[in-house]
Amino acid sequence: MSRIGQEINKLRIQKGISPKQLAKKLGVSEGFVLDIESGRKIVSDDMIGRFSKALDFELGPIGLFASDDIAPSKDEDTGRVPHATVGIKPKVAVSTTQKSGSQQPIQEVWDDAFGNILKTVPIYDYKMDRVIDKKLLPIEKNKVEGFTKEKVFYLNIEDSDMSGFRIHKGDRAFSVLVSEIDKDGIYFVEYNGLRAVRQVKRIQADKLLLIYNKGNLITETISIKEIKVIAKLIKLEIEL
Repeated sequence: MSRIGQEINKLRIQKGISPKQLAKKLGVSEGFVLDIESGRKIVSDDMIGRFSKALDFELGPIGLFASDDIAPSKDEDTGRVPHATVGIKPKVAVSTTQKSGSQQPIQEVWDDAFGNILKTVPIYDYKMDRVIDKKLLPIEKNKVEGFTKEKVFYLNIEDSDMSGFRIHKGDRAFSVLVSEIDKDGIYFVEYNGLRAVRQVKRIQADKLLLIYNKGNLITETISIKEIKVIAKLIKLEIEL
């Protein structure tokens, strides 16, 4: 049995889903699911994504699970040879025992394996005093979306102050921690005892123009000394 097949089998059993039920969710045959779980077939990256969605668990890229003793075979449902990611397999130290002699929790193994390729990006509300949710994003060249991985997070939009900019309550904005205004943009700031998302434009060396629109355009001019810059918003995820 391949490692990815073992994990799919384990998750399916934990969730009380039969092979037939999982196959129906995936739109494939029951035999195909059983072949994947037993290691008789190699699963493609696209199919891993479909398994992840069906099992509500992020399985990750196929390269993590590549098995030396499994050769590609034709997919009975598509008639094509699945594509397997080629690359160096990460060295994951999997210890079967701990000091207590019990089996190491599987989550620790996954955390070690995914730590070098996926970043758990926290999601915060405006207080930023606790993580309200999280999301996995790929790490490329030690960065996430081109930014230092330790500085990225998602901000959960709490009001409709920026609805005129199509930023609505409940949306999530991918953001990066910054301490100053490097150029005009949308920022998460604190001023006058308020934390808010504002479009910020520098109008003088020591003056900033704050803009928001919740039906009517509103502008405020403020001294750069009166504002604390927390983060810059990069892109938006919207709820449909």
